[in-house]
Amino acid sequence: MRRVSATVLAVFLGIAACSTYQLFPAEVMDGVDPNFDFSQWRMIPNQALERKIQLGGSILHSERKDANVTIVVTQLPIVEHPAYGPKDMGKRSGEFAVTFMGQIEPPMLQRGNRLIVVGTTKAAKVVTVDDMPRSLPSVSAKCLHIWNTGGRDIADFPSYGAGYETLEEDTFCATAQ
Repeated sequence: MRRVSATVLAVFLGIAACSTYQLFPAEVMDGVDPNFDFSQWRMIPNQALERKIQLGGSILHSERKDANVTIVVTQLPIVEHPAYGPKDMGKRSGEFAVTFMGQIEPPMLQRGNRLIVVGTTKAAKVVTVDDMPRSLPSVSAKCLHIWNTGGRDIADFPSYGAGYETLEEDTFCATAQ
């Protein structure tokens, strides 16, 4: 009986390890454009208004004002291996602005932290980065998942074992849209 239980447990763990990592509820992901072209949107941001998208990146700058947060993000590709999330591949695609209605703790908004956003494209937004106003394509966030990486890759944080630094991460969904 123990051998059967151990085998069943091993099969379930194997299936779980091979399954897709879900950060957001299915209803949040419903309708996300799987063929969204970030480069084209960056060049002409107002041509693709109100498209539901998912993007990954690294926080460049953030500003909190009341219950609203504006985050300037350097776009990074979302990878699945060796760890799930945005990964710096050495190529920069550009920046975009994320507006989020809700509270996010300050440590999660630090420069270099990785994030994935699901939201709707909006008109270009003027933001100030390093005392310079810039017009960037913008996303109104439905949900954000943020890894407090301090600028390192997510794969640099082993998820098990004694003596390893744990990676703080959290999902935030907008209080209103």
